[in-house]
Amino acid sequence: MKYLDDFHPGQVFHFRSDPMSAEAIKSFAQEWDPQRLHTDEDYAATVHGGLIASGFQTMLEVFKPVMTEMMVDVANIGGIGFDTLRWLRPVRPNEPLDVELTVNSITPSKSKPDRGVLHYTLSAKNPDGEIVFTTDTPVMIRRKQNDTD
Repeated sequence: MKYLDDFHPGQVFHFRSDPMSAEAIKSFAQEWDPQRLHTDEDYAATVHGGLIASGFQTMLEVFKPVMTEMMVDVANIGGIGFDTLRWLRPVRPNEPLDVELTVNSITPSKSKPDRGVLHYTLSAKNPDGEIVFTTDTPVMIRRKQNDTD
């Protein structure tokens, strides 16, 4: 198990998302974001040169490897939110994304010494190396307990 004390500013972790098929993009959009640019390939071609994923689906796909490969082994208390969430470029079918998590700061809680905030930047690049998604994310994580506690 990793605790707040196991992280330090400047640490970088790398992940890769699974590519989304055109069918997965349309299916997600039908339920959660039914705009034509996500559901109608002909229309999307006139606006974006082809079908693009919903930003919400992109966010979930970017976070998935972080959650399944890293956060399952972290003493996570819970997320606090998202700062400066940006979708900078469209994500297209069959594009895996290279995901980078950079630890920005560690702030132990003054009022609750058993926890603190890990603040990180999460970004994702398409196969051309272009940044398609970025957000700054604070998360509350437990601290290691000292033997004298």
